[in-house]
Amino acid sequence: MASLSRRQNPLVLLVEDDSGLREAVVKGLTKAGYQVAAAGSRREAVRAAHDLNPDAVVMDVLLPDGEGPVAAREIRDQAGLAAVPVLFVTARAPAAVGDSLFPAPVLFKPFTYRQLVASVRALVRPPGPAPTPGSAAPAR
Repeated sequence: MASLSRRQNPLVLLVEDDSGLREAVVKGLTKAGYQVAAAGSRREAVRAAHDLNPDAVVMDVLLPDGEGPVAAREIRDQAGLAAVPVLFVTARAPAAVGDSLFPAPVLFKPFTYRQLVASVRALVRPPGPAPTPGSAAPAR
């Protein structure tokens, strides 16, 4: 996993196929002090993880070219990424998700900015004091 000594702020790889939600999450995480790289598919996510060596991954469960848990396994199979923390995001009902996502936290849509930042912060913290969210507008 990338060390914070090589980066000013932790790098989060966001994998979300909904472009509007992807843009909102990138803005929110950037405001919270993270660097963010975005991908819209399983294939893009695996390639980006290989190229960027992220500190954490936020990944939609359902992607246009496969499922998030499959992509997460492919990412973790890469050299240096076996322990990268993953946060899954889904609109599926909690009962439908169950324990199918291996031991990884799940954030259910719709979520607020505060929920998003708190969930990512549980995986990896940016340096410095915690930012104060301006609003708790829900993500789509």
